[in-house]
Amino acid sequence: MTGPGGARSLQEVLRQRQGSEFVGRRQQCDAFRANLRAPVAERKFVFGLHGQAGIGKTFLLRQLREISLQHSALVAVTDDNESNLVRVLAAIARQLAGQGGEARNFAQRLAEYEQRHDEVLSDPQAPSEARELVMATAVRFGLGVVRAAAPGLGPVADAVPPERIQEWVEQCRGYLARRFGSQADVRLLLSPVEELTPHLVDDLRKIARHRQLVVLFDNYERTAEVVEPWLLRLLHGYYGELPLGLVLGVAGQHPLDFNHWGEFSSILVSWRLDPFTVEESRTLLGRKGVRDPELAEVILELSGGLPLLLASLAESGDDGVHDPTGMAVARFLNFVPEQESRDDAVLAALPRVLDEDVLAVLREPGRAVGLFRWLRERPFVHEDQGQLKYHHVVREKMVRYERGRAPRRFRQHHQALAEHFRQRREELGLPGDSCWFDWEWRMLLVEEHYHRLCSAAHRWLPEALHHCATACGIEAEPAVHAWLDAIAAAARDSATDAVVACAQDLQRFVAPGGSVDRAELQRYLTRRLEQAGFGQVVGARSIAPGGESENRVVHGTAHQNFFGGGEEGSAPVIGE
Repeated sequence: MTGPGGARSLQEVLRQRQGSEFVGRRQQCDAFRANLRAPVAERKFVFGLHGQAGIGKTFLLRQLREISLQHSALVAVTDDNESNLVRVLAAIARQLAGQGGEARNFAQRLAEYEQRHDEVLSDPQAPSEARELVMATAVRFGLGVVRAAAPGLGPVADAVPPERIQEWVEQCRGYLARRFGSQADVRLLLSPVEELTPHLVDDLRKIARHRQLVVLFDNYERTAEVVEPWLLRLLHGYYGELPLGLVLGVAGQHPLDFNHWGEFSSILVSWRLDPFTVEESRTLLGRKGVRDPELAEVILELSGGLPLLLASLAESGDDGVHDPTGMAVARFLNFVPEQESRDDAVLAALPRVLDEDVLAVLREPGRAVGLFRWLRERPFVHEDQGQLKYHHVVREKMVRYERGRAPRRFRQHHQALAEHFRQRREELGLPGDSCWFDWEWRMLLVEEHYHRLCSAAHRWLPEALHHCATACGIEAEPAVHAWLDAIAAAARDSATDAVVACAQDLQRFVAPGGSVDRAELQRYLTRRLEQAGFGQVVGARSIAPGGESENRVVHGTAHQNFFGGGEEGSAPVIGE
């Protein structure tokens, strides 16, 4: 029985439907297709795909698989579902055999390994060291090191001294030689990867006489620690000469390390996958049945062009878009299995810039170092001069998510972060008004008041605008931009009406090209602040490093007047 398009199995129907929904990546697909048809002298043999989580690496890998099958190639795909290297080799051979490319020599040797492996584990007289080694050697690369790099492979760990491991190996040699009476079986059990791979390579050469071969490795960021050394040895010819009809592909969050892969640059292609363009995103939404323009705009804004998030929000229908923030956060944290780490990631999104000192405010200082290192590896975080910043799309969703689930805790964390930045300013010890001409001091002041606006906007908005007016008096437009950006960010992240209205009002002083009319902005803010009884702003000298304390004396009345009326006596915030 055949289905639509000549499909002979449910999996083929699935691949056909996925292919019909496939959007974008035309350049990569065309290049891969052309490579399969190219003469050997022009062909590439290794393809590296990398990009952040949700960017569509797995979906593109599936498309490359389909292209390979269309060109009559035999294809095998492995990922982190294979618990160790022996299982990876077995999965490759099994998939090729299912398409008519049986690796007979390898299959026979693998069956012998599995039989002897089970005999050792079931032998009550086997030394415990023998059981441990037999369980761990599935991921070994030579007898010098034993590593339990995959879950469930036994308690052998890197902490075991090499001399102790060598003792185990020698003890096991004696036991295995007595048990099986064959040095070939001893080597098979102690070094299965080294013993099995040459058989697989030999079989691949035979299969490649008639068919092209494509072997793809997905989720490489999880498997590279084990798979990459083996792959490199494979390419070096350690296990035998590879056939010309073999193409390898790896897909992970990080590019292949040039220190390891540089010597293969002549046969390697590296593709970085970027978020979809607006046009590609709209095409995907159209194929997912999203016809409502307003709904499409919401999904486009939330997804940031990440294909996985685009598809998930489109398929969720109205429910997913009516309450999209929780779904978006869940998708961004899809590859973080521990709940505590998920909570850490959401909490760490509250500050706009991260370092270990900032994290120590949100979590215990002892955890801050480890959390910082962990965040550096997240696909939605990038590093700039030692500090970390979340991808703006991800951060917005996480901040909104945290504000919604715990508003009181949200304000408390922002208050603590504001005090942290205040203390850092004071520790600089800058004398008099000179602080206003120090870039670090100004940025700390901006971050402090961003967090104050998120924690208690009605108390701190007048003072934030007072500082913004002062910044207009120093000849540095970036200083003014920093305040306008902070107020706009606080408006978005706190959703406080007063800050939202204020941020919108101040935008009229920003020209279409991005320049700010500092003189007009300062005059406007000075007039409104004086009317509210907040104090006079006269250039940079109006506020000294300790000047906030004097301003706070009038907060009790100033913020009341500031929010209670303006020139017309009714404006909720500034505005004419």
